[in-house]
Amino acid sequence: MKIKENDGTLIEIYAIYWMKGKTYFYGLVKGYGLSVFNADKVEIIDPTMSGNFIFFEDGVFFKPLITEKILDDLVEGDPETYRRFIEILKAEGRVDLDFY
Repeated sequence: MKIKENDGTLIEIYAIYWMKGKTYFYGLVKGYGLSVFNADKVEIIDPTMSGNFIFFEDGVFFKPLITEKILDDLVEGDPETYRRFIEILKAEGRVDLDFY
């Protein structure tokens, strides 16, 4: 799934969750980690979610975020966790090998 921010930046989505009647996305921001995006404030460019996703609590998440227990650290911007997540994405062919 891909979204576009107001400034035109395209973001790959790795989770969708619902809270208090709202829809949110977790998207990968290059050089940082996962950031939260309010579905009401972005444009959905590609609604397809393909790959290894699972339902967990109140959302649908890219499975390694849950099984590797890295979601919280990625959202907090931990550089080691970011590097680990990029390794996972490269191994699955979800990002280019020179992404980071």
